[in-house]
Amino acid sequence: MAEERKKDVLERILKGERITEEIKTKRGKFVIALPLPKDIRAIEVEVARKMEDMPESQFQRDTIANFRAYATLDTIIIESPEWWNNLESSESCPDDALIMQLYREYLRLYRETQRGIDRSRFRGNSEVGKVRTKNKTMGNEAL
Repeated sequence: MAEERKKDVLERILKGERITEEIKTKRGKFVIALPLPKDIRAIEVEVARKMEDMPESQFQRDTIANFRAYATLDTIIIESPEWWNNLESSESCPDDALIMQLYREYLRLYRETQRGIDRSRFRGNSEVGKVRTKNKTMGNEAL
């Protein structure tokens, strides 16, 4: 994995490689995948859906943050313990500490990846351009 991290992260993403990270928790092992911008858009659409056409001002900031955490985890978790797979959504998990641990790890992975993209030396390459197809979108369908 250390050698994999040495490769240019932007080039890896542009070649269609999924950036993933394993997270070990006291509730089991999870693997998360970095979402692409189109996945982030889908997450935000889900956050809006959870607000049920009510204005953002009708919710406390913490509530909207929870909506975002649940929608994000439902999208980015690609491997999880069997008990998690039996949940309808991460919103069904009563362990707030676990939810926040997983979400914090996602935020850390996202920030690190963005720093790697910023430092990327990629200038263009004919091998790049193979992106995930529609049938390979993230979320429960990818399991």
